[in-house]
Amino acid sequence: MYIWLSLWAAVVGCEILLYSLITNPLSRNRVYRWGAALVVGAAMVIADIYLLMDIWQYWILPVLVTPYRLINLARYVRFRLLPRRLQGISLRAQVWLVAAQLVLASVGLLAAKLTLMQIVGIIAGLQLAGVLTLLRVSLQTWEHAKPQDNTKHFTDKELPSLSVLIPARDETEALQTCLQSLIANDYPKLEIIVLDDCSINRRTPEIIRSFAHDGVRFVSGQVPPEDWVAKNYAYEQLRQEACGELLLFCGVDTTFEPRTLRALVETMLIRDKEMLSVLPTRPQTVDKTASFLQSMRYYWELCLPRRLFKRPPVLSTCWLIRAATLEAYGGLSGMSQSVSPEANFAKRAVIEDRYTFVRSSGDVQVHSFKTMDEQYETTVRLRYPQLHRRLELVVFAVGLELFFFLGPFIGLPLSFLLPHASGFFAIWVACVCIVETMYYLIAVQTKLNKAWFAFLTAPVGFVSDIVMLHVSVLRYEFGEVNWKGRNICIPVMRVEPHLPKLPPVSDIQC
Repeated sequence: MYIWLSLWAAVVGCEILLYSLITNPLSRNRVYRWGAALVVGAAMVIADIYLLMDIWQYWILPVLVTPYRLINLARYVRFRLLPRRLQGISLRAQVWLVAAQLVLASVGLLAAKLTLMQIVGIIAGLQLAGVLTLLRVSLQTWEHAKPQDNTKHFTDKELPSLSVLIPARDETEALQTCLQSLIANDYPKLEIIVLDDCSINRRTPEIIRSFAHDGVRFVSGQVPPEDWVAKNYAYEQLRQEACGELLLFCGVDTTFEPRTLRALVETMLIRDKEMLSVLPTRPQTVDKTASFLQSMRYYWELCLPRRLFKRPPVLSTCWLIRAATLEAYGGLSGMSQSVSPEANFAKRAVIEDRYTFVRSSGDVQVHSFKTMDEQYETTVRLRYPQLHRRLELVVFAVGLELFFFLGPFIGLPLSFLLPHASGFFAIWVACVCIVETMYYLIAVQTKLNKAWFAFLTAPVGFVSDIVMLHVSVLRYEFGEVNWKGRNICIPVMRVEPHLPKLPPVSDIQC
């Protein structure tokens, strides 16, 4: 045992040494990186396998973290980030991942001293306490997000001017539906600006120009710089064109009821806030089909105790902010490389008690519909950045889902194999009902899924979220993440640009 523990510790030391020497010129050599990584990776796997064979009770949980250490090692081999940045994130991830393995090994050491019934009892008790806590948070957030009946109404003269800003790239029917719903609104001081973000097809500018007689302004977008996320640069160009005191950013897949804009502004004014974000529902005209990815996207905004960490729920579908406040928070130029600039503004605003989150209800009726392909692209684009592109947070999130959300579904049939089956069965039934209630709250109340479908497929939603999280990780770290045909990995990950290979000197004609 001590031999394999020594090998495991030696591998950890070699990893730290490799990441510490990333800025060394030798690390620029691809053959050197591959050779060093293969040796270290093989030793890591061998040490884990033999530790698992020797004392599996202690190492069955720590071994689950090993794939993420291998991803960290592969990041070193890929060498696509600037050396200083790659060194910092690799070392940080290494420290946290090894610490996680040591903690899990300690848990295994303690568990080895307990009986099976004691272990199962602790697991079931923790799961019940955890899901009860999350249920309480979810219900509180859901109730707090309900728009209150406006006790005060503003005259047209009292309302501030409002600019609705929409970036559009290669859009068709969705853009037309969005604009039709906006021009039907009764807001008095309204300007609607749509930016054609370098669309390849001609349909997008044609749709925008067809609404010119209804007051919709057309803006021709420019190609974004390499250090800007394209969507943020489109937002910035729209902001420069806007004249409103309030700015409402929304996507082309968003539609509004006639009184929605007035209700949103009145809600923000009555609550004395500087920023507001909306949880939309699926339009009534669209059939309720399977929507796991969008449901889970909403789920993570509502079920976590975000207020405790000053990270309020926020969605990019529709967010409203005072123009002066946007500038005071650094503007969009300060968020040029952020996948979710609205989240950063909301975090700043909530600290000053200037932010509110509302769900679509009553007069506040905001609808959004994404196709399955769009849901997939959005999930890949957002999921890893939501965890700040940190592998250690990915491990934590996956562990949370496996233990609290999927664990009760696994424990339910296993309870029949244990003594005192009725007691464990009752605990896990309670856990399953609580998890189903939270999923129902999001998936059904936002009109994404039918009730019976949500109850039957809640575990599928959590499994799909875990899968998509890893897809997002691998695409950001080793591939491309495209938004509207543009790779956003360069500005988001700060990928080191590589110059094209030059021809040999002999081939250059003077």
